[in-house]
Amino acid sequence: MSEAKITVGSFLNWLLLRCVSLGMLIAGSLLVVANLRPFRLEFCCMGMLLSLIGVMGSHDLIYGVADEEGIHYRQYFASRFLKWEEVAVVSWAHADLVYFHVKGRGRSYRVLAAQSFSSKSWAEFYSKEPELVRWLGLVKPAAAGGIEIRDPGASMPALLGSNPLAATRILQFFLVLIVVILIFSMIYARR
Repeated sequence: MSEAKITVGSFLNWLLLRCVSLGMLIAGSLLVVANLRPFRLEFCCMGMLLSLIGVMGSHDLIYGVADEEGIHYRQYFASRFLKWEEVAVVSWAHADLVYFHVKGRGRSYRVLAAQSFSSKSWAEFYSKEPELVRWLGLVKPAAAGGIEIRDPGASMPALLGSNPLAATRILQFFLVLIVVILIFSMIYARR
């Protein structure tokens, strides 16, 4: 008989990545503030980039417990609940990283990532499917029937091709980054 609950992600991994993100946000902010007088474009851009990575680097990371009803998780401080009916796709990159694609309106959806360090060897890390995926097929086959389960071979090549929203967001980010760099370089050139 299989277990009624299974862990999703790892608290220690979640805490470590939150601390690294906070450290990067603080370091980036200090770099930007320290270079206002005299203004140095390269240090300001580096500080902005570090701050951006600190804020968005591990935003979607969660940890918690999955049961037959759904996933009880924490993304930051508040405890949240995600029903299995709200999950469209469960995909994974390797045995320790699982993505939950939450259904949304239209083409928009949210992706939550749960990462743990449970693999003992590299062969197990890349060859086995995550414990959560096996558990989902055994304990909750009705929910797994409504959820598309993608293995790494199915989800990685089509990451941008089948998701125009992700491709659009990436393109928008690079366009904004180029415009900001051009504005800062024009300001710096006029000095």
